[in-house]
Amino acid sequence: MFDAPIDLSDLPGYQAAVDLRPARTVFLGRVSTKDLQDPRSSIAGQVAEASVLLEAGEQFTGYFWDVESGMLGLDERSQIGPEVYERLEVPVPRDGGLNDLLEAVERGERPGERVACERISRVAREMLASLTVEHYLESKGIAILCANEPQGGKTTGRLELRRNAQVRAEIVRHELVEQSMRGQRQHTANGYRHGPPLYGYIAVPDPAALPAANRFGGGRPKHRLALHPDRRRQATVARAFELRRDEALGDAELGAALAADLQAHPLAEGQKEWCGRNVRRMLANPKYAGYQVWNRRTRERANPICEWIWSSGPAHPAIVTLEEWHATQKVTEQLRERRRSGWDRVQAAADERGVPLTRTRESDEHVVLEVDGRQIVVPRGQLPPAAADELVDFLQASR
Repeated sequence: MFDAPIDLSDLPGYQAAVDLRPARTVFLGRVSTKDLQDPRSSIAGQVAEASVLLEAGEQFTGYFWDVESGMLGLDERSQIGPEVYERLEVPVPRDGGLNDLLEAVERGERPGERVACERISRVAREMLASLTVEHYLESKGIAILCANEPQGGKTTGRLELRRNAQVRAEIVRHELVEQSMRGQRQHTANGYRHGPPLYGYIAVPDPAALPAANRFGGGRPKHRLALHPDRRRQATVARAFELRRDEALGDAELGAALAADLQAHPLAEGQKEWCGRNVRRMLANPKYAGYQVWNRRTRERANPICEWIWSSGPAHPAIVTLEEWHATQKVTEQLRERRRSGWDRVQAAADERGVPLTRTRESDEHVVLEVDGRQIVVPRGQLPPAAADELVDFLQASR
């Protein structure tokens, strides 16, 4: 029906050249985490499923797989060291992870002409990530094949199934995030701890919260915070809060004060010294007021206080009162504000109140400002914090 009207089989190029080289196919897999799924059975099962895409007598020429969340961005994938994978004892060889495969292709090594996986969500749960990988490999002449997709037939049918699968994986990704957030919020509301215990506390299992069994045995017990048996630690925390509130000591000054008497203020296990960073984190933590608090930070930034999730009531013994913690944060903010340029603070206060700030005269040593009809003499150059404080107070009282 679509043939030429005469026989053209004697012409060069009538038949496409046939590549007689055997096809090379690499396996690509992923399992969520070693806690949620058993990587030994899951990866081996994925290999078995993807093997249906091999031609007769063909073997995979490479195995690239990861044990990590499919919700990670591509730049965060394949970060676990090989020693961790050795301990997992997965009965499948590993030539690297997804990023190792992409880097090999980028170097021009082409581990294979085809990449086979069980389903497209094994590449990534986020649609943009899986589309990016798919597009990149296809631009290099490497096709991604999925065992759960029909082989042969029209491209449109296969493409429709794959795009639907990617959309479904994206929806499942968001659903898992929502369920995880809900669980974390309830976990916090019930007063259970997140992360390692902070200085002055230890973690103890809650006998009232029996671990739920799962298909791999008993679940992990829930923990609450309890006071550390070394009472000097609670005294150290209370003293740090007191020095900040009453004497307005900065982070470095507080660290030096604690380091001056390590007998009274012992270091935590693994802590090398008292430094400003240790103190700053301690004083900012509302858990010292006896409440569990979650969602204070994401990986990228600190969250606004209005987004924090608090326990429904006191969850463990407090070292400071909630009012003392609150007062400490106010002093910390004042100290942070004073680290700004004195002139910046004064100008910001003037702008906030709508008060004109005019330099009328100046000499080598002083500047005369006219503020709300009054003249004020201040030192020339960098404005000392004390002078800036007085000017800010005056501007805030104006109008």
